[in-house]
Amino acid sequence: MMKSKQDNQEQELLTQLHKDWQQLDELGSPPIPTAQQMQEQLHLAKSAKRKAFQKELSIFIMTALILLTAFTATMFQAPILYLVIQVSALVLAPIIFYILQKSKAKQEGRILS
Repeated sequence: MMKSKQDNQEQELLTQLHKDWQQLDELGSPPIPTAQQMQEQLHLAKSAKRKAFQKELSIFIMTALILLTAFTATMFQAPILYLVIQVSALVLAPIIFYILQKSKAKQEGRILS
């Protein structure tokens, strides 16, 4: 009597463990998407990428137009100021470039050592 009760408990335990293992197996393997779901995800990704590109392009165009307008207005309203800006940019740009390259080389040297 005791032995059958113990056997019964062991059998229930094994059954429960088997069910739990099956649940773990089901959780461990993700469902494989169908071709239609893959197409839909691809379409959504392309759409999001297209929207992001259009947004970046419009921001770029607006910035370019603002800069062109500002420089054109400066050139026609105050040509001397325009020339001063151009000459200072011509002089300062190589200096700034040299400083940036020098600091970049120092940082790369620190990384390697």
